[in-house]
Amino acid sequence: MTLHENLELGVKAIELEEQGKLEEAEKIRQQIPMPPYLAKFAKEHLGPDFLIKYGWNLTEAEAEYGPDWLNQ
Repeated sequence: MTLHENLELGVKAIELEEQGKLEEAEKIRQQIPMPPYLAKFAKEHLGPDFLIKYGWNLTEAEAEYGPDWLNQ
C-alpha cells in the first residue's frame, strides 16, 4: 500500500470520527498496515491473539518477518 493510500484512509477515518461513526473509523484505521516494529511489540506484550482478534493489517510485518512470524 502506498503512502498516498495510507493517508487517504487516515483522512477518511478522521472524517468518519468527526461524524460520530467511531466503529467505522476504527475499521478504516485497521486497514492501514501496522509498522513491523509495532506489530512485533504488540505480539510480545499483548500476544498474537490481540493482533488476530482486532484484525490489524499485518502485511508489512509478514513481509519483514515472514508469513509465520505471528505463530512463532
